[in-house]
Amino acid sequence: MRNDFLDKNFSRRSFMEQVAKLGVGTVLAAGSFSRAAGQTSPLSMPVQAKSQLYNTIPPLFCTAYITPDAPGQENQEPLVARYPLALVPQDARPQYRRWRDKVRSLNPQIMLLGYQMVIEETTVPGPGHNVMRKVDNAWCEYPGGLTPWVHVAPSRKKFRIFDPRKSAWRAAFIEACTKTLESYPFDGLLLDQCTVFTIASPLPWVREEMMAALQETLLELRNTFPSKILIGNSGRPWRGLNGVMDENRPKDYAAEFTFPDYALPRMNLAQTRLSNAHDSETVRREMALAFKYGAFYGAAVDYQHVLWFDAFDEVLMKYKRA
Repeated sequence: MRNDFLDKNFSRRSFMEQVAKLGVGTVLAAGSFSRAAGQTSPLSMPVQAKSQLYNTIPPLFCTAYITPDAPGQENQEPLVARYPLALVPQDARPQYRRWRDKVRSLNPQIMLLGYQMVIEETTVPGPGHNVMRKVDNAWCEYPGGLTPWVHVAPSRKKFRIFDPRKSAWRAAFIEACTKTLESYPFDGLLLDQCTVFTIASPLPWVREEMMAALQETLLELRNTFPSKILIGNSGRPWRGLNGVMDENRPKDYAAEFTFPDYALPRMNLAQTRLSNAHDSETVRREMALAFKYGAFYGAAVDYQHVLWFDAFDEVLMKYKRA
């Protein structure tokens, strides 16, 4: 593993060349792409141009749910900045904003997706989650009044599950996503637990209603934010999203990544959870499979510590030569 981060000159040059080819206006500041107010962002481009542009980005990402001032998690900004795409906390406290700003100062072209929980209650801090914590009377409920819950590792704490058919959940979820996206210039959202659990109801027809309600809400979210990247951490595809994140299920890549009705640009994420940080053989094998289906690839032992592999340098070099 190497310690230098993504070649910013390559990233900037490649980005600008492709923008020029696509005829998309932009503004340069201090020799780099600027996200200042009034300047063109990739996400403000026409859909077709945006899709072509994303095809030029090296398909690598990292999941960086890092607490910047926690012992053992500090000073990872250069490593995160090596990636073209990173999933990051929505937390709006000053240390988190400084951390994201530092990452972007190292790689101005990096795409940052804020983490947003969808279907279960959460203790994770952030403006969007603060909205969801105020929701009541929107939980799944069994006949007889029992409220189901799920265990969340590693604490095994119990969390209740929202019923997406409830109007209170739907309104709060759209507001939560809005608050998250307004709190920082995220390029989009990673929608965690974007699904309907089997435990949500013992009745199959009720679960079908819940899935239909969740699908309708995701389409509303897409209409609300037509230019944002929206990716669901889910075991099934959803219309309106740009793709899904698959965690450690390479056998499902074909079914999940070839769904024809994703929004453009299509951006599926294949995440490998490793048992150790030196398992480069698994990384190469699953990365090749992810690329076969046009997905971005990332690998980690846990989401608080970002890794980089020699195979990723090889990917960057191929895109640099292209």
